Amino acid sequence: MKDFNDLEFQPLAAPYGQVFALALAETRMRDLIRAEARAALRRWGEVLIAGVVAVWGLWLALSWFGIVQWIGVALAGLGAAWTWSATQRARFATRGEGPGVVSVVEGEIRYFGPMGGGFAPIEAIDRLALSGDGATWLITTADGSLLPIPRAAEGADALFDAFAALEGLSIEHVLRVSAQSPTGQARMIWSRRVAPLLT
Repeated sequence: MKDFNDLEFQPLAAPYGQVFALALAETRMRDLIRAEARAALRRWGEVLIAGVVAVWGLWLALSWFGIVQWIGVALAGLGAAWTWSATQRARFATRGEGPGVVSVVEGEIRYFGPMGGGFAPIEAIDRLALSGDGATWLITTADGSLLPIPRAAEGADALFDAFAALEGLSIEHVLRVSAQSPTGQARMIWSRRVAPLLT
């Protein structure tokens, strides 16, 4: 009778064996974390990383001397700014899965949904509003066309940078309006100011 140590095991043929093993490991890891916790990590993960960078920089600044101390001060400052920016992004993100896909490519917002879609160049956006129920961005362009985009659509987080590019728009104002309870009518967030013609 052969001993267990004498048995020879044949590994699965590469690369299929490696791919299978990685997929199995990922599935097992996914089962260890609840879906709600995974969603929270996905939403607030950047804030956690930025906070760690800020704390590490602060530790370097307080524990060391010379150039390392100045590197720590710089890291703490960068980490604090990154934490603030990441917090705004996390607040902007919407939980859930809405219909359609959003992308921002070369200065143009594109939305493809099950019932239609459209596009709006960022420089042509004339007004930005939020629907009364708070579930849909209402983007009006200079030619009067309306592009409704569900806040929970896949890729809608990319709208954060697109909205930040609008002249005079305060992201903090966008976050405040989007956090309000639903109302009966759409809420205007931003409109382009047109300078009066001089005569």
